[in-house]
Amino acid sequence: MLRIPEGLLGNEIELARVDVTSDMIASYTNAVGDTPPAHGDAPPTFCISMRRGMTPDVTLPPDMFGVYGGHDIEFHHPIRAGESYRVTGKIAELYEKSGRSGTLTVVVREALISDRNGTLAARIVERQIVRQRPTTVAPATTPRERAEPPAEEEDRGAAIGHHVKDIDVGHELGPWRRPTPTAEVIARYAGTADIAEPLFTSAASARGLGYRGVVVPGPMLTAFLEHFVRRELPDWRLERLSATFRVPTISGDTIIVSGVVTERHELADGERIVCDLVIEHSEGERAVTGTATLRTTQA
Repeated sequence: MLRIPEGLLGNEIELARVDVTSDMIASYTNAVGDTPPAHGDAPPTFCISMRRGMTPDVTLPPDMFGVYGGHDIEFHHPIRAGESYRVTGKIAELYEKSGRSGTLTVVVREALISDRNGTLAARIVERQIVRQRPTTVAPATTPRERAEPPAEEEDRGAAIGHHVKDIDVGHELGPWRRPTPTAEVIARYAGTADIAEPLFTSAASARGLGYRGVVVPGPMLTAFLEHFVRRELPDWRLERLSATFRVPTISGDTIIVSGVVTERHELADGERIVCDLVIEHSEGERAVTGTATLRTTQA
């Protein structure tokens, strides 16, 4: 099992002090193909770029490497341009599990992002999967494109805009069919989010780890999920977003994002819904599964 230095497990440390600017938000939204908000608030998933890679760092043996396994993000308050934030983090847990490639080690990290007054803006719990390096290099291949969808599977996302009263259990979201970014766009995102792993910037390095080409970072796919939910449910505010990355998505692959409302609750402080989300590629293969909890923004 992977070993970490004594005293590191559970020990919270300061990771960064971040003075958020409108230029930083614009760089992030440009990297993920989103539109900068006019009111100065960053998109919810901007918080991932503030925690600066997989930190606290764990030194891996030469014969092992780590990939992003998933996360749970709680959005407590919008992150705004002109505000200063403190980012703290810790390794919360370390455990083993069995995977398709053998025994894996899971490193669970927790990061807290708070404003200058100490008010919590976001909480991120991330899972890093550590496994053995492959002994063979994967061949270079062309991107996997899904065949043109039937008429009923068109991109309906931008035209949804349903009223809150029309959203109930069983309401389907999407589908949203789109290509993944080019290697150049992924490299720009990796720079914005301070992600150093070469499988996100070098096709040769990615193939050396067994992948077909440059890998789309998990947090970037999460940004697509958040963008999709915002397109589909404009009158709802995202409170929580969880994602699990099942198989890698490669630059240029075609993906289809879809979802369904599974719960609706009327509470004292407003209405909430829960949605199951899926990103598929390669003829229906599920690459990402997720869950979003949203609260109505209407009075």
